[in-house]
Amino acid sequence: MILKHVPMRSLRKSSVVSLVDYLTNTQGRQERVGEITVTNCHSDRHDAASLEMVNTQSLNQRAQSDKTYHLIVSFRPGELPSVATVRAIEARVCQRLGFGEHQRVSVVHHDTNNVHLHLAINKIHPTRYTLHEPYQAYRACGELCDRLEEEFHLQPDPHHVRKTSRENRATDMERQAGTESLVGWIQRESLDHLRAAQSWPALHHVLQQHGLAIQPRGQGLVITDGQGTFVRASSVARDLSKLSLERRLGPFEAAGTRQIATPTRRYEATPIRSRMDMRALYARYQQDRLTRAQGRAVAMHEARTRKAQLIEAAQRAGQMKRATIRLTRPGRMTKRLLSMQVSQSLRSDIRHIVDIHRRDCLAISARHRRLTWADWLRQQALAGDAEALRALRARDAARGLTGDTITAVGIRLVAAVVGATQDSITKQGTIIYRVGLSAVRDDGTRLQVSREVTNDGIDAALRLAVQKYGTTIAVSGSDAFKRRVAAVAAQSRLTIRFDDPTLEQQRQRHVQGGTRPSTPGTPSTSPPTQIAPPSDAILRELAEQERKRLQVIRTPTVRRFEERDQGLVQFGRVEQIEGMSYALVHRQDLTLVMSVDDATYRRLATLTRGHSLHVGASGALKLGKGRRI
Repeated sequence: MILKHVPMRSLRKSSVVSLVDYLTNTQGRQERVGEITVTNCHSDRHDAASLEMVNTQSLNQRAQSDKTYHLIVSFRPGELPSVATVRAIEARVCQRLGFGEHQRVSVVHHDTNNVHLHLAINKIHPTRYTLHEPYQAYRACGELCDRLEEEFHLQPDPHHVRKTSRENRATDMERQAGTESLVGWIQRESLDHLRAAQSWPALHHVLQQHGLAIQPRGQGLVITDGQGTFVRASSVARDLSKLSLERRLGPFEAAGTRQIATPTRRYEATPIRSRMDMRALYARYQQDRLTRAQGRAVAMHEARTRKAQLIEAAQRAGQMKRATIRLTRPGRMTKRLLSMQVSQSLRSDIRHIVDIHRRDCLAISARHRRLTWADWLRQQALAGDAEALRALRARDAARGLTGDTITAVGIRLVAAVVGATQDSITKQGTIIYRVGLSAVRDDGTRLQVSREVTNDGIDAALRLAVQKYGTTIAVSGSDAFKRRVAAVAAQSRLTIRFDDPTLEQQRQRHVQGGTRPSTPGTPSTSPPTQIAPPSDAILRELAEQERKRLQVIRTPTVRRFEERDQGLVQFGRVEQIEGMSYALVHRQDLTLVMSVDDATYRRLATLTRGHSLHVGASGALKLGKGRRI
């Protein structure tokens, strides 16, 4: 487990509303957003909670630093902690950092190989209105991670600080963008030679051989590639700081006038090391990047021309109106009032034109957005490019799936096919398929059922494994997962054979006995008794109650539960109106109303607001661990 603080480097861009909107935005992927929890706020809706945090922050006018703390809790690949475990870890982390009483919104993301939790924390205390900044948070996070990993039996991660923050940023950039950073390139290509230099001329000579130069800036030294990219010398290595170099080489000496004509090496932002040749793909990426830049320039020029023409037309119309006013007979005061109205109308028209131009510019920037190498590969893989998918999986940063997985024995028969049913593709080349409440992940060699491991998900993974690998399948993971896979394979009558003799015997026993697999802790469920759905009058009354509870002006979206709403929801409350019982559950900004019987009403009344529930297509309710309501 890793705890990471994400600082906002530009204070004017800091916005807790924008952060919460980003964290809760599905971006068209069902597997991105999981559990959403609001803590220490009056409302349990994330949009209302973010506005509440903004109001709290506005009550502190003295603080000059960022008032929002963005924290990420990341788990190891293959780890699927329960909702209760994630909540307990969140509470412990916030308490340790001093944010136990502060307002926060937490969101679990499942769209990468690592399940991770985002925390948007208000650094302004909700009652004292003072700003809290954790002191040496990295030390507290490292010690806390060690204890939490041991307490919750999580896979350990190294938590000792070995790199500076700038080195970490360079590593993160390489991992996320997929291209070499200048810091990483210098460390790999010339760091040993720089350390071996015994004088300033020798150091300058090594740098010139690699197309680099070192020069003073501020109180330290920077290294530049001559193309406009600068990095601090201390970011490359601590012993290259100005203080360390002057201790070793004497006072700083600038490079002489004599320069090497042709450097033997030069930095370029090329793809990081990979297990396949990416030159052809990278050439396509550069061509696409150039096309996007040219398209953006043309579209921006057209937008600016259109804006200028509209403003000119509005000004011409204003001049004609003023000329008409001057030719009329009304008195001087009337002409002045009419001229003022024309000026106000012209300013209003120009503001409207400028607003339209800004929206057009945002749309153009989004349409011609500059993609990183890794994002371009993901885009091409989503479009069905098998070579781009192989390139993602060939990256050194790509790690295979671990934990409860299904894989092949021998040669696989069918290559991975990026189909229309996929949910997304990670930067490691893992395809995520959505099957009911489950997600099947495919890294090219293994399949993993993650996030609500249901029998339907296991069945889908087995069928995909047969299509890709053939009939001989290997299963790894816990004994409980293996037993469940054997039962599902027998119940589905799949023509497969497990390489594990014990597992194969279990499957054959299930086939002979005709047993039906069951989810651990989940009895078979039957559709609920049909009850009349809530009327329009009931919906209006419940919507008004929600508006008053949230203390908002607009009326929240409240509607009847429909079959398409099946899946994970958050419990809101229960109501009895005109002798009928109703349950209100939340999904994102939507409130769903379900008619329930008296027994279900009594069980739901014992739950706390925000509790996770699963709703079937027929309206059957289950708790987060699969227990029937």
